[in-house]
Parts: sequence; C-alpha cells; structure tokens
Amino acid sequence: MTEIQKKVNGSCKLNVEEEDEDENMVEIQNGFASTSGKNVSIPNIAFGCGHQNGGTFPNATSGIIGLAGGNVSIVNQMHQEIKGKFSYCLIPLAISSSNPNVTSHINFGDNAIVSGPGVVSTPLFRNPMQPTFYFLNLKAVSVGHNRVKYQSSPISPPAGDGDHGNIIIDSGTVLTFIPDAFYLNLGSLLMRSVNATRKDDPSGTFTVCYEPNENGTIDAPKIVAHFTDADLELSPTSVFAKVVDDLVCLTIVPGNQLAIFGNLLQSNFLIGYDLVANKVSFKPTDCTRH
Repeated sequence: MTEIQKKVNGSCKLNVEEEDEDENMVEIQNGFASTSGKNVSIPNIAFGCGHQNGGTFPNATSGIIGLAGGNVSIVNQMHQEIKGKFSYCLIPLAISSSNPNVTSHINFGDNAIVSGPGVVSTPLFRNPMQPTFYFLNLKAVSVGHNRVKYQSSPISPPAGDGDHGNIIIDSGTVLTFIPDAFYLNLGSLLMRSVNATRKDDPSGTFTVCYEPNENGTIDAPKIVAHFTDADLELSPTSVFAKVVDDLVCLTIVPGNQLAIFGNLLQSNFLIGYDLVANKVSFKPTDCTRH
C-alpha cells in the first residue's frame, strides 16, 4: 500500500492506492433492500469500489461479495446482526449460461438456517495461519460401489477427524482441486466407470473430457463425497460439466497446493454456514426454485 488519503468531496470517504489497484472505500448509509420492502440499516459497513480490477468475470457481474473469514468480509462486518449465519443456493452452470433471468440466492441471519428432510451437517474448521478459509474434512469419495480414500499431498493437510480440515469450501472457486495422488486414483476410477468417447480439451484446462450425448451430458455413475458426518451425492452434470457445445469435462482437477471444494460441485445444494456452531449444512435443493 503506497498511499491512504481521505476524500473531502465525492461519494467515497477513503481512497486506497496500491501498486496494482486503486480502490475506494465507502460506508453504506441508507442500508440494504430487504424482502419486507424496506431498507435495513446496518451501521459501519464498508464497501470497496474497484477501478482497476482483474479476473475472469463477465460484463454482467456487478461486483464481488466477500463471504470468507477476513476482517473486512461482509459476514464478519455483520457478524452480530446475522448471528454468524449465512446460506446460499447456486444454480447449475448450464442454467446460468442459458437463462440469465434465473439467479442464485443468498440469505443472512435466521433466514439462513438450513433445516428439514435431507439436511446433513459437517464440522467447519478454521486455521489461524489461513484465517480467510473455511475448511471441511473430506474422508473419501465413492463412485458407484467403489470408495476411494482421501490422500493428502506433502503440503496439504492430512485427512482425519481431529481439530482440522483438509479441503477448503469456496463459493468463489469454480473447479474442485484435489491432491495429485488422490486425483490419480479417483480419476482412474471415474474414467473406468464412464461409457463415453474421450476427447481432448483444446484449451488444455481439463485433463478428462468426453463427447456428450444428444442431451449434452454423459452417463455417469452415482458419485458421493464423504465428509465427516455428511455424505453428499453430487450431481453428475456438476461433476461432468458441458464447457462447450461438443465437450463435457470432469470438473475435478489435480492441484497439490490447496484442496478446494469448488462451486460447480456445490450447485443445487442449499448450503448454510454457522460460524458460531462451526458447522456447514447441506440440503439437496432445486436452486432455481429456492
């Protein structure tokens, strides 16, 4: 950070300039619109307005809302008001690409409590050395009747039921990243279980891709992620997503630095975070109707 200065005139109270970015911080005065039709006033909430931003975001994107554990994230700034609770329901990629009028939803506070039939919950872990991340503990993944035990990398946390997790859950990361050794075993099992024609990804992003059928999908087996106390049956169209018209690719990729449970695999789950009880709850949901 090279300069911090107050703005005397204009809509922003604080200007922060760094080497690669220029941001304005503004305190929200009028509050947030709510389902009641009235604005809800929450004092001392700061938003940043970026002017030189980088990233792979479409033109329709209005901005980024911070849900992680950092001090300036919206959930930490509103922690008392929302009682440490928020939830979201992400629509599948295929629907968001084809129908811009269908949107995902987010809730805070009591409206974010996930309950009812089908709900499973797993412990949420925090690492003081990486305070922005939310960790879960992934024990294994099943493909059909075969189960593959989680394998950590030399630089990622090991599996276990102790006081730590081994995979980050992140709504802002698209793909799911797992350690190389685990990927080799899981990917091999998935490839043996899929009856479809292999194709190369021209972009080189994905290592396992197939030619889709007339419905734009492939026939995939039942895939279950086994977290501590929570088994999640993953949608085949989220595990194998259509990236272009004639290409369906595995959205789980190798990555030894950090294991991340990405947002494609989270689609069509109502996912609730309770940062007081330190748990994450999942409920299978049609997010286009939630």
